[in-house]
Amino acid sequence: MITTHKSSLRTIRISTLLLMVSFSACMQPTPQPVVEHYTPGLAIQMKYMQHWTHKLGLSVEAENLELADFYHHELEHATEDLIESIENYGGFPIAQLTETMMVPMMDALEDALEAGNWTQIRSAYTAVITSCNTCHVATDHGFIVINEGFGNNPFNQDF
Repeated sequence: MITTHKSSLRTIRISTLLLMVSFSACMQPTPQPVVEHYTPGLAIQMKYMQHWTHKLGLSVEAENLELADFYHHELEHATEDLIESIENYGGFPIAQLTETMMVPMMDALEDALEAGNWTQIRSAYTAVITSCNTCHVATDHGFIVINEGFGNNPFNQDF
């Protein structure tokens, strides 16, 4: 009986040890795969810029200064992201064109928003839209025509 007891005790110890080792292995953090930084391509970034521009336009149309300021800020970030990530595309200097065409119009719109004058805001917003279309023409994409986005069209684009 002592032999059986020692054998059972040893089996229990071994089982307990194996269980502890298994449990310990399960508790180790799973190594996470390394994910490279994803930079959206030009079309995706243009989609975001159009999205923010449209919401900005609807905010201007509604004369909602707080909302217009918010969407202007979002459009600013999208513009900065584009400048930082797409230097050239299809042989065209996208970052430079955005810097020279869009940024000054965005700055003028910011000034108009700070002044709170709706006539100035609408005019500055239209200048932002014009800068988009001017850039599209300069990059052989003049067939993409952005508009202010007022009214019922669910997109701020002429089709």
